[in-house]
Amino acid sequence: MRATGIAGFAFVLALGLGVSTAASQQANGTISGKATDEARQPYSDYAVQLRDVTTGQVTTTRPLDQQGLFSFTGVALTRPYLVELFHTKERRVICTEGPVTLTATQTLKSDVSINCGKAPAALWVLLAGAGAAAAIAVAARSVSR
Repeated sequence: MRATGIAGFAFVLALGLGVSTAASQQANGTISGKATDEARQPYSDYAVQLRDVTTGQVTTTRPLDQQGLFSFTGVALTRPYLVELFHTKERRVICTEGPVTLTATQTLKSDVSINCGKAPAALWVLLAGAGAAAAIAVAARSVSR
């Protein structure tokens, strides 16, 4: 009877671990694309990094492959990321795309194209924040008069 109880417990434990592993796999997605419009050969001089917009931290970095392509797997869902092209020898960010946010219904974003020809997303975010702060300051000033 005791052996049956232990075997039953082991079965429930294994089942629970299997469910949590499956659930954790479903909580991740993939972001991929190309950087061929901006990176010049050799592509080995470049990497692409994911920056979490919420924390400002780079979460992962991948080198470009020989065709100028990149792919990030295991990306957490519901978090906004900027996709940055980084020149490894010059140690600087060349361009930024995004923000890109994966969801439970869209776990794959495979058409990210890093293109410096348009205004960087990070610039738009900063300008929007500065504009909002200026509007609040003007409104607060006019109320106090």
